[in-house]
Amino acid sequence: MFNKFTEMLKEGGVYSLTRILSVVGFIAFLAGSCYLIYKGQTWGNYETFATMTGGGSAATQIANKLINSKFNSGPGEVGKKIGKGDDQ
Repeated sequence: MFNKFTEMLKEGGVYSLTRILSVVGFIAFLAGSCYLIYKGQTWGNYETFATMTGGGSAATQIANKLINSKFNSGPGEVGKKIGKGDDQ
């Protein structure tokens, strides 16, 4: 299972910085939110924190797609191949 998770972080066999940043941001969002829930505290800047970590992850994925379509694939070429590449 860990192998499949690490494969999610790769683009063409190489770790993708934007995917790693997205996962780190989401983990920070979960950890911060769970901490506040556990302690029963409120935080005046939570909305900004949630937007930057939880929502920022979505924005990072959009940037990742833009980078991949602009720099990592040729014009008119389909993006990342899925599966073993066998044409059936």
